[in-house]
Parts: sequence; structure tokens; C-alpha cells
Amino acid sequence: MPEDVPWSGEQKEGLIVRISRHIQYFVTELRRRKVFRAVTVYAITAWVVLQVAEVTFEPLGFPPWAMRALVISAIVGIPVSFLLAWVVGSGANGLVLDLPLWAEAQDPAPPRGKADLWYTSLMLAVVIGVSYSAVVLLSEDATDARPDAISDPAPVAAVAPVPRNSIAVLPFRNFDGHQDTDFFALGLGEEILNLLASVRELDVAARTSSFQFRDDSVDVREIAQRLTVSYILEGSARQSGDRIRVHVQLVDGARGFQVFGKVYDRPLTDIFSIQQEIAAAVANELQIALSVDSEKQLQQTPTEDLNAYIFYLHGQERLGSSDDSDVMATAIRLFTQAIELDPEFSRAYSGICEAHLRLYEIGNDTEDFKQARAACERAIELDAGLNSEPYLAMGTLYRFRGQGWGELAEQMLEQAVTIAPTSPDAYIELGELRQVQKRMEEAEAFFLRAVDLKRNYWKAHAALAGFHYGNERYRQAVDAYETATRLAPDVASAHAGKGAAYTMLGEFEQARAAYARSLQLKPSRQAYTNIGLSYYYAGKFLDAAEMQRKALAFAPDDHRVWGRLAESVRFVPGREAEALEAYQRAAQLAEQNLQINDSDWRTRGLLAIYQAHGNRPDAALQNAASAVEKSRGSPEALYYLALVALTRGDQEGVLQALEDAVASDAQYRQMIESDPDLAVLRGIERFDRLLEPSLDAQSAPQNAPQIEP
Repeated sequence: MPEDVPWSGEQKEGLIVRISRHIQYFVTELRRRKVFRAVTVYAITAWVVLQVAEVTFEPLGFPPWAMRALVISAIVGIPVSFLLAWVVGSGANGLVLDLPLWAEAQDPAPPRGKADLWYTSLMLAVVIGVSYSAVVLLSEDATDARPDAISDPAPVAAVAPVPRNSIAVLPFRNFDGHQDTDFFALGLGEEILNLLASVRELDVAARTSSFQFRDDSVDVREIAQRLTVSYILEGSARQSGDRIRVHVQLVDGARGFQVFGKVYDRPLTDIFSIQQEIAAAVANELQIALSVDSEKQLQQTPTEDLNAYIFYLHGQERLGSSDDSDVMATAIRLFTQAIELDPEFSRAYSGICEAHLRLYEIGNDTEDFKQARAACERAIELDAGLNSEPYLAMGTLYRFRGQGWGELAEQMLEQAVTIAPTSPDAYIELGELRQVQKRMEEAEAFFLRAVDLKRNYWKAHAALAGFHYGNERYRQAVDAYETATRLAPDVASAHAGKGAAYTMLGEFEQARAAYARSLQLKPSRQAYTNIGLSYYYAGKFLDAAEMQRKALAFAPDDHRVWGRLAESVRFVPGREAEALEAYQRAAQLAEQNLQINDSDWRTRGLLAIYQAHGNRPDAALQNAASAVEKSRGSPEALYYLALVALTRGDQEGVLQALEDAVASDAQYRQMIESDPDLAVLRGIERFDRLLEPSLDAQSAPQNAPQIEP
């Protein structure tokens, strides 16, 4: 190969001269063609457009990629404006292509040749390259332009797609400046939520889940992700005399942009029409085709008396604010005032039924049960078969009555499902009924169906957690309670249930944290009595008694709390009379509960213990044996029988019952070991052998007390 010949000085100088001439010619052409001026004008115009777009795109509801596309287009426009200014010029005949092929005789510019074409071709290539890059950027996965997803500890929420028809209704804000009328705005928002929930084609987040954001300033995109919904409906209301002004807006949960907004300024008497119009507008924006039944649901008017409706809204706000007994009493009073104005107001009777039913669950007062039943029956009598609530409440009441009422409970719940086939509450209650009937596979199927119908409904997950707990699947119970507390972080009972499950797993640090959170949110009977049980099994009897007294403040007619108080003070010297009085009160209340549900073997077993320590030994033995029979040999009932036999000095009966209990459920070995009453049996060979760990009990928690989920 020939060797490279170095350039001479003259050659280098000639090359530099040619390059300089090209640059000088190019700059001269840029000035002559006014390219700098055109690009500057374009840049200023593009900047102004981008500033205006940044302010207006979001309020106008433009999608997030629109701003991105506009920015990229503005960038692409820079070489495009450069090219156009280069090739298009203004002459005597107007705008012309300023290239050598179209040169004008009058043009004073120097002759143009191949250089013009090379420059034009180069700029055209730049424009094509930039445009292609912009198309690639715009066609990228849209998730690159969306906000990062919030981490979700729940496996179901992390993988499940968000239903297109899902929506959460945030609590409406009160803008009339009077705090004592907050109930009106909140009640209006809740009524719209209930109206939307009655439409089977929509998936509406539960009130407790969405109303947790009442006092928080949380971005709607985060709310949508936490509640697993596609849309958020928010609004405000202002009542002024006989007029009402309601502003609502529907927001896309993924993008955070408004897709619908409207202000309703009407007479107060139009409140039902406003609710119906808002619900219909939501269905229309979500492109939901409503069935005839759903259209009928949207046209319902609860009452013709506006004042009765306002009392009802106030009662509903109280009903949803807390489970405390005094709050329930206030709700009942407000519902009663609504009925006084409209004696045929079915939903007000349903509210009374629900409030009394909650009071019964809190305190086991049989009078509350009777009142709830009367209100439910009246609500069903007045209802035209359009609302599922009274049938659902009646089904729950019949379930509380026991096995003999199971058929009636099922009839009520089937009617509720017929009216609202996509409502998870009816399936939750059917699951509870199947549990009572010992049909566990069907029970689990109903609970899973409720979860599947509404994955963002905390009550469905809490009900499934309770089922797992009752079937000793404590790890699964913890997982389900975790989901429930994520969806409804301000519900104390869900945290208390989680604490119970952690306790049964032997994870006491996590249990204490869950109980502490429950008490922080709302002191309750459940949390105090469970903490008291933990103290009792740890031998801290004074602390246990103090916790049970605090529980009594919330449930003065709960036989379980009275019984646990008696158990605690019985081990404190000099408190024997107090223990006897507490046992007798517990027995009285338990007997009243058995009048409602005679088949409740658990209450019967506890009654046997109360009677054994309350100087009624024969009745105690009879009820303990009956509890074992009715429960079909449940280890819990056998455990109660052993404790009754202990009070009679029947050592053989105690040991036999305990052996049967451990044979049925090895976990009771740890409970037997930690029970203060059974400590007197230590040293007896047969008892000590019973406490020896076996392979099937190695995974059981240590010192696991009987905790309420």
C-alpha cells in the first residue's frame, strides 16, 4: 500500500479558506433569509403557548399526555421553523421557495449553487430525525408519564386491576360557615354514595373507606390508589334559607383531572332531584348502561317531608360517626323525630333497627334486641321491596336468635340478595349464617364472594379475617386484617381483631401495638377486655380487673365482661364478696341472652362457670354438660366443663375433660398450662403428662388466652 502523503502548508491554507467562505456564505444567507428573526419569533410564541397550557390544561380536563405532546411539538418546531425560513422567502410575487431552481431575476443575492441544496438537505434531515424521535417518545408506555404507584402491602390490591366502573364518594364539605350544619353536607354526600351503591352496574367504595379522608388533604390520585377505584366524586354543599347550592366534580383517579363538574343552585325542596341528577351524570360519564331496575333505583324518593329527611340525614351522620352507646342513642332520637313527621318513612325505621342492633352487639342488652326487631319488622312492612337494608338487618336478627331461626334468616338474606345482587353485605351475613350452621366451606365461599364483589370494602376483608380466626387460621386472619386496616385505618375494631390474631400466633409485641392503635382510635369494650384477659393469664389480677372495669363502661350489660371481672378479683385476697356479686350479675345477663338464642352453647358454657362460682353447683354442671352436647364436643366447651368439675373437687372429671380437649385441639395444652385455676393440679402425674409438648403442638402459640376477634 502506498504510504500516506502529508498535507503541504498551501493545501491546509486552501482548505481553511474554503471552510471560511462556506461559513461566511451560510451566515450571510441566514441574515438575508431572516432565519434568526423567524426562529426568535417562533421561540417566544411557543414559550407563551406552553405557559398558558400549563395553567389551563388541568382545569379543562386535558389528559396528562397532552402537555407532554405539546412540549415535544414545540421542540420539533424549532428545526421546522428554521427550515421553513430558509426555503421560503418573500419577493415581488409574495411567498416563494428561495432555492436556486426558483431564483428571481431581480434577486440581488449572489449566485447560488450546490451549497444551497446541501444546506437545505442537511436541515431537512435534522427535521426528520427530530420528528422521528418525538414520535418514539410519544408512543412510549403511558406509565412512564404517570406518577409512581404507592406501594401496597396487600397482595390482592397489588395485582388486581382497578375496575373501570369503580368510584369513591368523598365526604362533602360544608361551605355555609356553620359547624353545627356539617351533618347536612356529610349526609348529602352519604346519600349520593348510597344512591350510587344501589346501582348494581357500579362498584362503589364503602362509606368507612372513603370517609376516612374527611379531614385530610390527600391527593385524589393517592386516594384512588388506596381505595382501588378509577374515579373520585367530591363536592360541597351550602344551605341558605330555603335554597341549596351543591358543587360536585368527578375526577379521574389515575390522572387527577376533572372529567365532570357542575353547580346546582336550587330550592331546598329539589334536594332529591339534585341527588338523582348527580347519580345519573356519574353513570353517564362512566359510560355505564343502566338496567331498568337501576333506573328505578335512581328515581326513588325516600320521603315527601323535607324536615323528616333532614332529621334522617342527621341521624345517619350520627350512626356512621361512632359505635359508642351514647351516639347510638342520639341517632335513635333523630330517627324517631323523622318518623314523627313521616310515620311511613321506611329508611328511618331501618336506621333505628341498625342502631339498636349495634347497641345489642355492644352490650348484649336483650331490650335492644327487642327494639331492633320491632323497627326492622316495621321497615319491611313499609318497604316496597326496593331497599335491601331492612331485610339484611332482619336476617342478622334471626341469626342472633340461633339455629331454630336459620330458615327465616336465610329467607331475609335471599331477599336482600335479590334486591341488591352485587352488594357484599348480604354475602357477608350469609357467610356468618353458614358459620353458625357449621357449613364452613359454604361460609368461606360467601366471604370470598363478598371480597370479590368489592375488593376495596374493608368490612368484607374483616369478615373473612374473622372466619379465618374462628377456624384457627391465625396467619391468614392477620393478612386479611392488614388489608382491612389499610382500607379503613381509622376503624378501631379492625385493629383490635388484628391484635387478637397476633396474640394467638404468640406475636405479643405486634399484638400490643395493634391493641394500642385500637385504643388510640376509640376506646372500646373489645380492646379493654382483651387486654384484661392478657393480664389475667399473666397473673396480673389487679391490672386485669382495672381493664375489665374500663370495658364495663362501654358495655355494662355484657355478661362476658362481668365474668372476666369476677375471675380477676377472685384471685385478689379480701375481694371474695365483690367476685361473687360480679358472678351473679354475669349469670343473670347470660340467662337473658339465652332467652334470645337458646342454642348458643358458648354462652351456656360461660353461664356454667358463673353458676359454679356463684353457689349454684348443680345448675352449673347441667349447663356445662349441655354446652358440650350442643357444641358436639367442642374443645372450648370441654374446657368449660373441666373448670366446673374443678369447683366440685372432681379431679377425674377435670382430667378427663382436659384430655378430651387437648385430643381435639392440641393448642389447649398451652391454655391449660397458663390458666391460674388449674395451677393446683401441678404435680399430679396425669396432669403433668398432659402438659408435655407433642409434635402436633410445637407450632402452637405459648400462653395463648381466649381472645375475642
